[in-house]
Amino acid sequence: MNSNNKPKPENTRRDFMKKSALIGTGLVLAKPINIIANPMFSKQKVNVGVVGCGSRGRGVIFSNIPKIESANLVAVCDIVKNRREGAKRRFERKYDTKVNAYEDFYDMIAKEKLDAVVLTTPDFWHMQHTVDALESGLHVYCEKAMSNNLKDAKKMAKAMKKTGKLLQIGRQRRSNDRYRFMYSKLIQQEKIFGNLTHAIGQWNRSKIYSFPKSRQEALDMTVMKKYGFDNQDQVYNWRNYKKLGGGVVSDLGSHQIDIFNWFFNAYPHTVYATGNNSYYGLEQADTMATILEYDTPNGKAIGIYENISHSRAIGVNERFIGDKGAFIISEGKDNKIYRESRVNANEWQQYIDRGFLKNLSGLKGYKSKEQGDSGIKETAPQVSYEINEMQEMDKVYNLNSHTAHLYNFIEAIIGNEKLNYDAISSYKSELCIYKIHEAINGGGKKITIPKNAYNI
Repeated sequence: MNSNNKPKPENTRRDFMKKSALIGTGLVLAKPINIIANPMFSKQKVNVGVVGCGSRGRGVIFSNIPKIESANLVAVCDIVKNRREGAKRRFERKYDTKVNAYEDFYDMIAKEKLDAVVLTTPDFWHMQHTVDALESGLHVYCEKAMSNNLKDAKKMAKAMKKTGKLLQIGRQRRSNDRYRFMYSKLIQQEKIFGNLTHAIGQWNRSKIYSFPKSRQEALDMTVMKKYGFDNQDQVYNWRNYKKLGGGVVSDLGSHQIDIFNWFFNAYPHTVYATGNNSYYGLEQADTMATILEYDTPNGKAIGIYENISHSRAIGVNERFIGDKGAFIISEGKDNKIYRESRVNANEWQQYIDRGFLKNLSGLKGYKSKEQGDSGIKETAPQVSYEINEMQEMDKVYNLNSHTAHLYNFIEAIIGNEKLNYDAISSYKSELCIYKIHEAINGGGKKITIPKNAYNI
């Protein structure tokens, strides 16, 4: 990105945005594309403003946008002066270009010739900024959660439908090559795991996410209160306050439970959940567990999810079990596929031959050693595999998933792709997340979700 990235003439941009609106309604099909390298070339530039220059916003500005040839950063916005001015100066120095900085979101969208905004702000701001941006003719990429309440999340999805503009929600696993390959090729196309019946996930941390007071700066609280904060800690640790964010359930659980819904091709009809905030004494639960019941196209299934905030035990992953195989998947190192021992090895050899899988270990036989005098025998070991290459995929991003997800959004605006995860799909996962909140706040009660509740 450089200083030659000037806005296009208005008539060209108007045609460009009209085309984008049609794509958002599904009336224009995305062109087939095979993405195999980084950076990607694009003749069209999408003018972007990033709202929120905290840790996630800085990731968008400095780690994601510079890798997307079709994205042109023209403005940044944050109510904290040091954040916005620091992002502006650093980007201008690094990329030899001009970027404007704003305190007020509405000031930015009124003065800049933007095509899209990226919102990396506290959850309670998302709805109003998203709806107003969409109605102003802008496309929106909004970090999860959609909002800190279900009513506002639905407003966002309805605004996308009403305006025809694009609204991508930032659950980036939807653009992760590994997850996309697992879903489209191994689960949907080949059905190598048979019927998936169980999902287990967790995202455990050794200390709950918070911004320590030692790193908090002096703020003008007159300005902060103007934007909805009562004190300085709320500015930095808004996730822990019920009126501002959703705690670990929305921040972490929403990523992984969305994967349950995606891979099951279904949404839960019943939720059980419990949680507490006794460990850190915060408003939101710092420890929680939930059970989700599904009716999938292939039968009944159960999802189990937990989050603890005082130990990194077991880490971050999702595990799925089917009647022919199982797998562990994550954005990190926890990735392995298992063949059920009763399934003949020849049935899976084709996946090795086609380059889908690599065989990690063979089944050497059943263990029959008795445990003491109980008569209980160990379960037979399973044969393990891992994904080899992303063979037979229409496109492989070959990018960090945060960059790939934003890239998909930018290219959808141009017309080269369709969104991987729009607000309609996101709302359905958002619904079950807030039913988990409801169950936790209700002391662990059972919540039933009628099928029509998922409609927009």
